[in-house]
Amino acid sequence: MPLLKHAAAATTAAAAMLTAAPATAAPQETLLTCQVATTAERPITFNPPVKFLPHAVTAQAGLALTGCTASSPSATGIRSGVMTVRSTGRASCAGVQDIHGKGTITWYGADGRRIGTSTLRPSVQKLTGYNPGDMLLSGRVSKGRLAGSKVTGTATPTSNVSTCATKGLTTIHGKGTITFHA
Repeated sequence: MPLLKHAAAATTAAAAMLTAAPATAAPQETLLTCQVATTAERPITFNPPVKFLPHAVTAQAGLALTGCTASSPSATGIRSGVMTVRSTGRASCAGVQDIHGKGTITWYGADGRRIGTSTLRPSVQKLTGYNPGDMLLSGRVSKGRLAGSKVTGTATPTSNVSTCATKGLTTIHGKGTITFHA
């Protein structure tokens, strides 16, 4: 089940619900693909908790991007990154809408040295699914490395999300994949 979307059959962000391109659209060129995961110290947090009925929620996280594979010269040298994200939306256990926020990715090369940053803005208005954290994994790079690229991601919760409808969710841990497209 996707990391942020599978939070009890539907929550907020960007991990499991990717919007499909129209059948007539040209294929997107993949620039970079990375594994993404929450860290022990920085899970995805929701304030107030995501519950059964939709309401305004702020989600934030510190995510580790590892095992990055470049498919384009614009992404050459990127091996890992650290992403900090904060988004708001109208969330429930079934999905999220009206997503707004900002994220920053600090990129690192194979030698562990910092090689740039990217600013990420959400570019989807609605995600449907059980993982509210997915709202943090979709958007567009507005400046820095890979500027102009579209970002899509999927993730699976690694913590219990079954209490979303009954008790609400305040935190989620998870892992998945994030991809940057031309």
